[in-house]
Amino acid sequence: MLLTRAPLRVPIGGGGTDFPSFYQKYGGYILGFAIRKYVYVVLHKTTDKRYYLKYSRTESAEELDQLENRVAAEVLKYFDVPPGLEVATFSDVPESSGLGGSSAFCVALVLAVRQYLGLPIEASLLFNDAVDIERRKAKQPGGFQDQYFSALGGAHEMEFTDVFFAPKRVDSLIENLLPHLRLVFAGTSEKRLGIARMQESKTNVGDQSMVDGLLKVKQLGKDVKVSLESSDYDKVGKIFNHHWSAKKLRDPNITTPQVDSVYEEGLKLGATGGKLIGMGGGGYILFCGQNLDGRLPTVDLEIDKEGAKVLFQS
Repeated sequence: MLLTRAPLRVPIGGGGTDFPSFYQKYGGYILGFAIRKYVYVVLHKTTDKRYYLKYSRTESAEELDQLENRVAAEVLKYFDVPPGLEVATFSDVPESSGLGGSSAFCVALVLAVRQYLGLPIEASLLFNDAVDIERRKAKQPGGFQDQYFSALGGAHEMEFTDVFFAPKRVDSLIENLLPHLRLVFAGTSEKRLGIARMQESKTNVGDQSMVDGLLKVKQLGKDVKVSLESSDYDKVGKIFNHHWSAKKLRDPNITTPQVDSVYEEGLKLGATGGKLIGMGGGGYILFCGQNLDGRLPTVDLEIDKEGAKVLFQS
């Protein structure tokens, strides 16, 4: 048996600008960090010639193309893993909660398979494999920040184009921000893939409203970095508000009555601002402010500095 884990992530700025449809034309910017909440993967050999998957559902098949979980199936195809294997996964947070769980699962599974087959294990390999599998093989819409944070851990500032990628560790900058953040659950999202596909489609055809919105989000991400450097955490919260307003304009499915209710409650309890994490339709709201009320429920936020990791092998 083999057990691995990969961290989830929280973006502070620039979310959505890591889609190729956007950054290949306009350049992207991401500021965020991996958190000490994880997706875990267990691999277990079986005595028959079938593949088994256990997640929120249970699947069993003789051929990988018969499996509905395309990310898992494509990982196993990518490495030509023979049948006679059970894959199980579980997470520290609810499924479809906007913290990059799908990519964390992919990274943790890639790591598990590489370990299982005796292949080289390096964070850069895990990152590249996961992006290739999710975006090209499984055809899941999205960017690459999730896989990067899951594979490498840490807090990073990333500036990139289609030919340029310059990540920079900013752990101390984000650690100073953490006491002023609250991550509050606002329900799971079943619409995230549809929202991602809509963003990708509109950006590909040059929809001006979508492009302008993402350009604004990119600049707001850089503004967050400047505010962090001057320790102006109330201003960070106000920038989150601007980000949230711009994000909601991209798709009517991004917010819900429950999200709006949680958001208003956070402002009443001392947040100067907040924004929904992930593509939308539910998930977690990240609030920021210097006078946050202790009654605001939250997930503990600490930076994971290890990235994807093998926890056990027998």
